[in-house]
Amino acid sequence: MKHNQTGHILINGGNFSIFQITRSKVPDKNVLDKIWTPDLYFANARSSYFHEVTVHNFNMYISKEGRISYGTRVTLNLACNLNLKNYPLDSQICYVKIISYAHVQHEMMVRWFPNEPIRYNPDIKPPEFEIKSFDQGYCNGTFHYTLTHNSSRIGNFSCLLGMIRLKREIGFHLVQSYIPTGLIVAISWVSFWIDRRAVPARVSLSFTTLLTLSTQGNGIRYQLPAVSYAKSIDLFFGICTLFIFGVLLEFALVNSYMRRANKYNHMAEKLQSGYGSKNAIYPSADCDSEYDEGPSRFYAHMNKNSAQLMYKALQYSRKALSVDKAARIAFPSKISIHFENYIFILAFSVGMLD
Repeated sequence: MKHNQTGHILINGGNFSIFQITRSKVPDKNVLDKIWTPDLYFANARSSYFHEVTVHNFNMYISKEGRISYGTRVTLNLACNLNLKNYPLDSQICYVKIISYAHVQHEMMVRWFPNEPIRYNPDIKPPEFEIKSFDQGYCNGTFHYTLTHNSSRIGNFSCLLGMIRLKREIGFHLVQSYIPTGLIVAISWVSFWIDRRAVPARVSLSFTTLLTLSTQGNGIRYQLPAVSYAKSIDLFFGICTLFIFGVLLEFALVNSYMRRANKYNHMAEKLQSGYGSKNAIYPSADCDSEYDEGPSRFYAHMNKNSAQLMYKALQYSRKALSVDKAARIAFPSKISIHFENYIFILAFSVGMLD
């Protein structure tokens, strides 16, 4: 392929290729078809195609000494095995493997250029990831070839390995997952301030937040492949679900105390009615339930048994109130500690992987 021109000869996909220095006219792709090119293929490509709009996008430069520089545009859909244990704060490495299809290493050897073998446009990047770096290496291996039904040969094949290091952007998941989920859990705490005798309101609020959280978690998991291990986002949603479930258990305890209080209160009223007292005094209608611990009515004269029953009713009612007051402090404090541990452990694991 040596020539007597002063510069390089350019061959590309046009009808005629004119190099600006030499003005040498060379036929188009017909020349490429007559030149041997390496039978390289992308080992982990799921699909690929050449660009042929408006012509076949390739160029071939031939130096005066006969050295050939060949380049072409190829779009690849590569298979990349993801480790989603730290999702959505994960970092991934995707590989590009380039290997000869038929020639063993002693017949054809591939090597990276020593200076900047991989170049890319920093303005082009995937929306969900940040490209940290491009690295290169080799993936030479021993494979069987010339396979028949009763024989085969084993040879070493030369292979290029490109590594794309990616880090997932957290902004989308912060807005769509973490903040809404935290608000849903905080909304479930409103039941601690609702009247402990308002059973439908407190149960409806707790179940609504639980179903909302479950729906949101399913929507996020639907976007991900099914894997056999738990992801960090699953741990986060699991903690939030446990806290909302804890709100339901807290109300179950409060409701148990209130049912006992109502039971003793009704028993006291029946005894007092049998005692013959008719001068009942009712509490004010606008009495604050936060401090309305006593029975639903008071009597000017009470017998001893009625007074004891009403005292028990008052005790259980105050226990229910104390559980609500403790939950108002315990739940936010506990979930704050869990979130801090979650962030610390996740940051530590991500740092170890990086």
